[in-house]
Amino acid sequence: MASEVQINAVVDAIVTAFGGDAALFQAFLTRGKLEQELAALESAERNLRDGFTDDTTDFNAALAANQALQADKQAEIDAL
Repeated sequence: MASEVQINAVVDAIVTAFGGDAALFQAFLTRGKLEQELAALESAERNLRDGFTDDTTDFNAALAANQALQADKQAEIDAL
């Protein structure tokens, strides 16, 4: 378990890195979470491409739905 000294050192490093701006730190955390979610959607797209051929209706519908989710997630990131 981390000691109080180690925890304080980490907190101090975070405060220094973000200039004490809590909103900036929150935006950093939110962006990281959203980018991870976007990466998962992109991975799902790669899996879809591996699992289907381009000329199937199911593939095209699944791909279009995934791309819409990616666009929504990117819009969330861009809105920060």
